[in-house]
Amino acid sequence: MIAPILTLDETKAFIRVDDDGEDTLIQGLILTATETALAHADGLLEGDEVPESVRTSALLHVARLYDNREEGAAPVASVSLANRYRRWDV
Repeated sequence: MIAPILTLDETKAFIRVDDDGEDTLIQGLILTATETALAHADGLLEGDEVPESVRTSALLHVARLYDNREEGAAPVASVSLANRYRRWDV
């Protein structure tokens, strides 16, 4: 399993959630957003520090998934930020 690149507290602050009632859901969204951001930023090597733009990409993705649970699509901004680190030569 991949390690999350966001903490629960920073994510809840970003999506403006104050209670603990949906922590399990949010943690799952963090993992999904982490996997998606790192898949787009496939030019990063294991052990590399995750750039802030990729972390922001994951935050935006969590917010989109949380607010639009039925749609599930990644926002264009989150994909664009993570794609900055994508390997286009493969």
